Amino acid sequence: MKMKTPSFRGSLRLVLSSEEQKHAIYAFDVLGDMALIEIPRVLQKKGIQIGRILLQTNPRLRKVFEKVGSHEGKYRIEKIKWLAGEKSSEVLYKENGCVFHVDPSKVFFNPRLGTERLRVIQKIKKNQKVVVFFGGVGIYAIEIAKHAFPQKVITIEWNPAAQKFVERNMVQNKVNYLVQSISGNVKKIKPIPEFDHVIMHAPEQALECLPAAVKWLSPKGGVIHCYLFVSAQNREKEAQEKIRAILDKKNFSGGYSLAYIHKVSDFSSQKVQVCVGIKVR
Repeated sequence: MKMKTPSFRGSLRLVLSSEEQKHAIYAFDVLGDMALIEIPRVLQKKGIQIGRILLQTNPRLRKVFEKVGSHEGKYRIEKIKWLAGEKSSEVLYKENGCVFHVDPSKVFFNPRLGTERLRVIQKIKKNQKVVVFFGGVGIYAIEIAKHAFPQKVITIEWNPAAQKFVERNMVQNKVNYLVQSISGNVKKIKPIPEFDHVIMHAPEQALECLPAAVKWLSPKGGVIHCYLFVSAQNREKEAQEKIRAILDKKNFSGGYSLAYIHKVSDFSSQKVQVCVGIKVR
């Protein structure tokens, strides 16, 4: 009879006092064969031990890293620290039938948005052209190329460390003939006004780059998928106000309308992330 692997929670409780258990965090993110976990300040001295227990109770994992800071800085990089297992922070991540080389210590990456990415991809029609702002390791662009049958996809990212990952991932998923990667600031790159969709999935920067996104759309118009943070209590009203505060200043000859406002995730008890579909005519 096959023995059942003990749970992380149960095993951790065996080495923590009743007081320490009150502070323990049992949830963790999985990125490929890596676990990313938060260690409360009061348990820092047992961080390595916690990492080893997590590794022992999850046979599919090969490395454990601690989250030591939120996504911050110019490139929204997450600070992480090795705790147990392999010391390399690079992983192979699978999502929606695609495979990606990722290093969260060098490039922004969020493994929790697979379903959200698929939702937006399903709005793209065959032979349409798509440009992705803040493209990271190319996950959005590559999944679009694999599933939406577009005519052309461009992914733009200003973190120079991302470029080698994008190129490897395009080859890995056999879409390098269809996806073009551009390294640079979207506000400084000369736009190519021929696209049907612009995806802006960085809620911290998307609003300030909204005028630039409009310039990438085809003269016939298109849809901008703009991510942003709003209050949990008045998310639709606040999202409309933030979009209009920027676009109403531009006096577009064709005008625009909000096609949808979709809640993506809870950022905190007071703040949520939404994606707004802006149809520009």
